[in-house]
Amino acid sequence: MDARERRLAENEVLFREINDRIKTAADAHGSDSHVYEFFCECSNRDCTLLIPMSIDEYQGLRAEPTHFATAPGHHLPEIEVVVERNDGYWVVEKRGEAGELAEEQDPDRS
Repeated sequence: MDARERRLAENEVLFREINDRIKTAADAHGSDSHVYEFFCECSNRDCTLLIPMSIDEYQGLRAEPTHFATAPGHHLPEIEVVVERNDGYWVVEKRGEAGELAEEQDPDRS
């Protein structure tokens, strides 16, 4: 993976960390079906789009450490592929070295 691809993948991991904190705060309120606004986990560090998603939906995509939630069209074909299209967000899967980086930096990794 070249330096640019690594930086882009690291940006996405950063947004995932922020969303994990949102999930933790939401868990304290005890409602898995309530819709929260999560940050788009795309590679654009300046992206401020919010994605409406329930905790259950977020946990479902986070079960796979290489999966990230992005706004429709915010995927980067060089390092990821769209694996699911939902209303309001797409799930992308990191591939190759970007996927390995996502797995290495997954806080849920045992």
